[in-house]
Amino acid sequence: MLRYIRIFLAVIVFVAVIGVFVDFTGTAAGWFGFLPKYQLVPALLALNVVAIAVFAVLTLVFGRLYCSVLCPLGIFQDIVSRCRIAVSPRRKRRPGVFRFSKERKVLRYSFLGVFVVLFVAGLFALLPQSYAGLLDPYSIFGRGVGQFAVPVWRSAVSTAASTAADHGAYLIDGEPAVSPFVWAVAIVAAIQLVIVAVIAWRSGRGYCNAVCPVGTILGFLSRFSLLKPVINLEKCNSCGSCGRHCKASCINTKEHKIDYSRCVVCMDCINNCTQGAITYTVRRKAAKPAQVTADAGRRSFMVGAALAAGAGVAMAADKTTDGGFAPVKNKKRHSGVRATVPAGAISLDHLRSHCTACQLCISACPSGVLKPSISPSNFMQPVMTFTEGFCRPECTSCADICPAGAIQPIDKEEKAVTKIGTAVVDVTQCISAAYGQTCGNCARHCPAGAIRMVKGENGNMRPTVDESRCIGCGACEYHCPVGSAGMISSEQAAIYVEGVENHRII
Repeated sequence: MLRYIRIFLAVIVFVAVIGVFVDFTGTAAGWFGFLPKYQLVPALLALNVVAIAVFAVLTLVFGRLYCSVLCPLGIFQDIVSRCRIAVSPRRKRRPGVFRFSKERKVLRYSFLGVFVVLFVAGLFALLPQSYAGLLDPYSIFGRGVGQFAVPVWRSAVSTAASTAADHGAYLIDGEPAVSPFVWAVAIVAAIQLVIVAVIAWRSGRGYCNAVCPVGTILGFLSRFSLLKPVINLEKCNSCGSCGRHCKASCINTKEHKIDYSRCVVCMDCINNCTQGAITYTVRRKAAKPAQVTADAGRRSFMVGAALAAGAGVAMAADKTTDGGFAPVKNKKRHSGVRATVPAGAISLDHLRSHCTACQLCISACPSGVLKPSISPSNFMQPVMTFTEGFCRPECTSCADICPAGAIQPIDKEEKAVTKIGTAVVDVTQCISAAYGQTCGNCARHCPAGAIRMVKGENGNMRPTVDESRCIGCGACEYHCPVGSAGMISSEQAAIYVEGVENHRII
């Protein structure tokens, strides 16, 4: 039953983590938002002492259970391995498709060394922490879900809701914010997932035990775990089935030894041993057998993990109209503007040094304001753009969900008075300031009351920004009605937000 319990828990975790990403209603985040915070690298960055202690105790007692139950990329590899077994000829499937291989120490510790260098460089803001996140298993999985599963799911929901609305059935109020598909980030995510999938297809948990720094770190502790799969040499008939079904390739059936630093406690060996020669118990020193002929044994019986993802259809992300009537036009971003990061991120450097680019905050943003950056200085990390939405002062979704401490928890009251940027007016593009057309959208929609319409030197009304009151929410930029007037023909807003380097309370 141990194997089935492990599979059951792994399926729940896998579905729950995907649900946290794809669900735009916040329901999944309310139930399972703690799971991303119990991933090793984000916990280290957030100094989540409770999570780190849980990992240490869990590994010292049970072995690398984290890799087979809590890590979504590990579970993804198990699904790929199961698919390979399912399509293998029956004559190969029954005896097992894996083989024992020696530990690749040079490769393993080289990747760990690279990760440590990138991690430390990120902490000191010498490089964005997202470069270390290229090796973090949770972030690899998150980018894949955020760039592929989230847009597909939400587009499908929007299409279904629109079709239902045409027939008089209103399933949701408005439309869910579609997580942005950014080619540069999507290419990186696709390449990494393909590499992991190919390795999993060929060698099961080969990525975990040759590349993944988390697996290597936990491998140091799992050597000394209290409970381990143990081979009873008196019962073993040396059939070798256990080694051929071990997806971690860590059972040396010729010498009757298990490399516990690579064992991910999947329990497949116990399930496949027809002699009951392998048990998950406290390891005791045993006398060496007089003769060791070959392998240890088990029989193959694999059950695949099911994947189901869904999210309730309930709340709207944001209205796409000005006051519910006139449609808001899509705009292009201003170039060369300092990036704006969410309240709770503290500063540009803090976000840069802590964010592993898992894309969870981007998926959780109900207004679609957060986008992954393609700049080398903060590659794949979230930045705020206000061309398709604005950051509501009462919304704390990204701060609530961030597992790495890149965006610190913040309450609604503090969020509403935290200055993350300043609105800047380009009077040459403003249809009111330049040509006297009646507008005032920016002033009318500013939640902080930081924008007023005043008479300019040419007698036309123009917006002016009180920097002491502006929080940089982007409502003005989002609602600016770009278009044509006189000599103006622009696709950029006449007012835009310039981020501040360090956030402060106003």
